[in-house]
Amino acid sequence: MRKQLLLLLTAICLYSSPVFSQNQAFKNAIHAKINGIDYGLVNDNDLKVGQGFEFGYYRNVAPFLNLGLPLKMGLAKLPGADENTTISSLDLVFRLENMKSEAKLVPFAFGGAGYVLEDFKNGNLQFPFGAGLHIRVSPYAFVKIQAEYRKSLEEERDNLQLGIGYVYLLHKSETPAVKPMPELAPNDTDQDGVANELDKCPNEPGPALALGCPDKDNDGIADTDDLCPDDPGVFNTGGCPDYDNDGVADKDDECPNEAGPWNGCPDTDFDGVPDKDDKCPSESGPATNNGCPEMADTDSDGFADTKDECPDQAGPVNGCPDTDNDGVADKDDQCPATAGTAANKGCPETRDTDGDGLADDVDPCPNQAGPLKGCPDSDLDGVADKDDKCPNTAGSVKNNGCPEPVVANTTNTDKDGDGVADKNDPCPDKAGPFGGCPDTDGDLVADNLDKCPTTPGSAGNFGCPEIKTEVKERLAYAAQAVKFEAGKAILKSESYAILDEIVKIMRDNAAYSLSISGHTDDVGSEESNLKLSQDRVKACYDYLVFRGIKADRLRYAGFGEARPIADNETAEGREMNRRVEFELMLD
Repeated sequence: MRKQLLLLLTAICLYSSPVFSQNQAFKNAIHAKINGIDYGLVNDNDLKVGQGFEFGYYRNVAPFLNLGLPLKMGLAKLPGADENTTISSLDLVFRLENMKSEAKLVPFAFGGAGYVLEDFKNGNLQFPFGAGLHIRVSPYAFVKIQAEYRKSLEEERDNLQLGIGYVYLLHKSETPAVKPMPELAPNDTDQDGVANELDKCPNEPGPALALGCPDKDNDGIADTDDLCPDDPGVFNTGGCPDYDNDGVADKDDECPNEAGPWNGCPDTDFDGVPDKDDKCPSESGPATNNGCPEMADTDSDGFADTKDECPDQAGPVNGCPDTDNDGVADKDDQCPATAGTAANKGCPETRDTDGDGLADDVDPCPNQAGPLKGCPDSDLDGVADKDDKCPNTAGSVKNNGCPEPVVANTTNTDKDGDGVADKNDPCPDKAGPFGGCPDTDGDLVADNLDKCPTTPGSAGNFGCPEIKTEVKERLAYAAQAVKFEAGKAILKSESYAILDEIVKIMRDNAAYSLSISGHTDDVGSEESNLKLSQDRVKACYDYLVFRGIKADRLRYAGFGEARPIADNETAEGREMNRRVEFELMLD
C-alpha cells in the first residue's frame, strides 16, 4: 500500500510541474546536495535510512529542456544485507524548468536512467524520476529541494531519495567601465617621453619602465634603486641577478646554481642545515650534530657517524677497520696486513739491535755499536775494528789501520801534525783522530763523513740528529690533511694550518731538505692525473717558499696515479690515494 501511495504522489508532482527551461543566456549550471537514501519504504521493509552526497552538471539543450549528469555516492541499508552498503551511481536525466524567471520559487520535474554499483560491484540499471523546487537566493544561485523515486530492473532495489543542496548558474562577469586616463601635460624636461608629473628623475632621461630614471642594465629598476646597476636582475632581489630564482641574489647566494632557503642553498631534509654543510643531507638532525641525527651509528661500531672516520665500515680505530691490529686504521696503513707503528705509517720499524742508529739490515756490525757505519773503532783512527789490522793503535786507512812506517828522507808531509800524511789525510789542514779528521760535535762521526758536523747526531744518520717520532707522525698526517678544491690545484684554507706546521719543522731541522711528492686516484686519464699531481705539489712548494723556506731545501715531483697505496675500486681507497707526501731528507 505504501509503495502505491508513493507512486501516486510522484505522478501528481510530475503532472503539476510547470514546463519552464533555462534561458539560452545561461546554458550551464552546477549543483551539489546531500541525500537521504531509503530502500525500506518502497520495498515494504523496515530498514534504516542511509546518507549520501551528489554533484551534478546541467546543460540547456533546447527550450524547456536541460540535460544533466548527476554523480552520487552514499551508504545505505539494502534488503538482505547485514551491513551498510556503499552505493554509487551515474545518471543521465532530462529536467524541465526555467531558472531565468524572476520568481523566488522555481519548480522543476525530471526523469532519466542511471547505473548503480553496490560496493563498487554488482551493478543494476535504475530509472530515476521526480520533482523538486529551486529557491532563489541570488540572481544566479538557488537552494535546491528534490524528491526522487528510482525504479530498478533488479528485484528489491527500488528506492526513494530526498535531498537538499545548492545550484549555481554559470555566467560571464560584467567588465567594469574603465575610467579614461587624464591627458598628461606635455611638459617633459629631459625629453625621455615621461612627463615631469610622473618622472622621478625629470632632469635625467630614462625609460618609462624605470619611471623616467637612468637604467644602465635595462632591467626596469632605476640605477638609484638598483643594487646591481650593471647586471640586469629582478625586483625582489633589488635589481640583482638570481640565476636559480630562489629569491636570493647571486652575489649573496652561497649556492647560486641551486635554489634553496638557507642563504640560497638547498636543504633536502628540512633540518635547517644546508646540504653543503650537512653530513647527513637525507636525514634530519640538529646543526650541533652537523645535520645528522643524534648518535646515529650506521655501522654499529660504537662511533657516532659524525665522529666516525669510516661511517660505513665498522672498526676500532676512530670507527675504521684495523686488519693487522697495530692501532693504525687500514685507510692510513701502508702495510694493512702487517703490524707496524704509526710513525712508520703502519709498517714495521726496521730493527736496530745494537742501538747505534743504523738498521740491522744495513749495519755491518749489527751486534756492536760504533761510529763507522755502525762498527766500533777502538783506536779512533777512522778504520773500523773489523777492518783494522792494528785495532788498538791509531793508523791510517791506507795502511789498514796501522801506523805508517817511518821512512827516512820521505817527501811526505803532515801539515796538521796528526800523524797522518797529507796524501793520506782526508782533512790535511785539520788535525783529528778519525783517520786524520776531527769530530767537531763529538758524536764519533768524523767531520768529513758528518753531514751535520756542528750538531751531534748518530752514525746511522750520517752524524745528524734523528727525526723525532712526533715529527714523522705529523708529516704522515699531512699526506691526507692537505686538501685541494675538487679536480684543481687550489689549496683549501683548511690546509694552511698543517703546511705552517711543516714550515716550523723545516726551521727546527735546518740540516734537512724536504721532498714533496703528489699522487692521485685513477679517475680520469693518466695524463690529466699526472698534470694535476704536479700542479698540486707545486702549490705546496710555492706556499712553503712564500712562508720563508729556501727553495734550495725543497724538491717536488708529481706521480699521478702511478703509486697507489690503496684500492682504487672503493671510495675510501681513492681518498687515500689522493695525497701529498712530505719526507725530510739529508742531501
